[in-house]
Amino acid sequence: MKLYNIFYIDETYGVPPKYECTTDNFEKWLKQHNKKRVADGFEKEEAGWFDVVEIFPIIFNNDK
Repeated sequence: MKLYNIFYIDETYGVPPKYECTTDNFEKWLKQHNKKRVADGFEKEEAGWFDVVEIFPIIFNNDK
């Protein structure tokens, strides 16, 4: 399984990237994220506003 860390990139104010979550599917996460934002009265965010970085975790407790 591939996992990705998602960081919000704030180009307006130039603050460091903000960690949002770790997910296996960025597109599904963004859809769910935007659904919640709209329900809370905010605008949708675009995929390009995020940095998606594949991670390679070391898993020791892998119970199947």
